[in-house]
Amino acid sequence: MSKNIGIIISSMHPAFENEYKIPLSKLGFNVNKYVMEFVPGHGFKNSEKELIKNHMEKASKELNHCDAILYVRSYGSFYEEGMKYIRTFFHVPVIFSTGSIIKNIKKYGNKVYTITPYAQKRHMLELNWLLQYKIQTYASMSLGRDALDLKYITAEDLNDTVMIANRSKNIDSIYIACTFMPGISGKNIIEKNSIKPVISANGAVLNELLNIIS
Repeated sequence: MSKNIGIIISSMHPAFENEYKIPLSKLGFNVNKYVMEFVPGHGFKNSEKELIKNHMEKASKELNHCDAILYVRSYGSFYEEGMKYIRTFFHVPVIFSTGSIIKNIKKYGNKVYTITPYAQKRHMLELNWLLQYKIQTYASMSLGRDALDLKYITAEDLNDTVMIANRSKNIDSIYIACTFMPGISGKNIIEKNSIKPVISANGAVLNELLNIIS
């Protein structure tokens, strides 16, 4: 019997169909989505927490029939406190891209080569976030894209960066940030010829989903 999966996604996400619906449907999942309107910020302020509350109340009703929820945003879920709060709205497992990333990186160790699509300020935020979980970025690459340009990064582009990252000797794995990246739909291309394990944001979510559902 097919499992129903609910995906909570940003209104800015450029590739729901190609990155989630099509590949997950091929794996036998019925895919449902709830769209959160994109607003600037990280979900830390009281006003942002109120926004999260309002959205999660709506999402819990719309996705009530689902067997698991994928929260593929960092907004409000950078740290365990935020993830724990969001979980309270659902009666099924909630898989967070943030939590999945940390868990999958730590399978291999705590030394990574970090690749982000972001401009420098957001890139540094990512590195500092990893440090909070005792994950050390030994080297990194920022692709320097603004939010509206993220959709133009291809799996082939990411494979080029992965090949460069493989030259680093003192790393346990390669991490590709951002759920806008084609970590599921482009997995085979991104990881092609990589000696080091590659953890993408969406690839980590898929791993956790399969662990829970199987």
